[in-house]
Amino acid sequence: MNDMNVREPIPLPPAVVPAAYKDGLLRTADLNSPIAVEVEVWPAAETGYTVRLDLDGVPVTDERVITATDKPGDTLTLELPAEQLVGEGVHTLEYRICSPITGAEAFSPSIPLIVDRTPPGAALLAPMMLPNASFGPRATALIPAYYGMETGDTIQTVCNGVPGPAHTVQAQELSVRPVQIDFEEDFLRGLAAEHVVIDYTVTDRAGNESIRAVPVTLSLVP
Repeated sequence: MNDMNVREPIPLPPAVVPAAYKDGLLRTADLNSPIAVEVEVWPAAETGYTVRLDLDGVPVTDERVITATDKPGDTLTLELPAEQLVGEGVHTLEYRICSPITGAEAFSPSIPLIVDRTPPGAALLAPMMLPNASFGPRATALIPAYYGMETGDTIQTVCNGVPGPAHTVQAQELSVRPVQIDFEEDFLRGLAAEHVVIDYTVTDRAGNESIRAVPVTLSLVP
């Protein structure tokens, strides 16, 4: 019979959380229900062995008993309770396996899970900076840096209540160059107004949406 040796731990693959981004970030909308965690049945698993999830070093699920139908390479799906992910920040997730014969245990490598519930921009998004003179075939706006600005944020402009161009924040825009968004003249003229009121919102990768930015007015009158 196979058994676990605490001096030579069984090599275990890390758990997999399909709902998480590669860096471990979870979407806020997914935090309202249990998070599915996939664990691969390890080669030495036998009927009666158990597996559980640990979050930040604390057990958070009941023991899942390996049955005769669970074969090495199969995927077990365990559920991480939503109430365990209330706190913001970086959490560590691992699973523990245990022998029913000796009580010996082994732990998988831990993976990060990131909970972010804070909308970007906090209480204020500054107005975008627009040209104050003739702008030709397009108007280029500059978006000031805002609190919590991160790569992957989506900036969505709104022009006279109509969705305008959107932009995904790139890494170099955090420090090297400001965010620029172009408004094509055909789009602006198509709003059929002499003045266009433009604001924007920011949605981060977790799905948190900011308040609306302070609006600015662009004149289309020559």
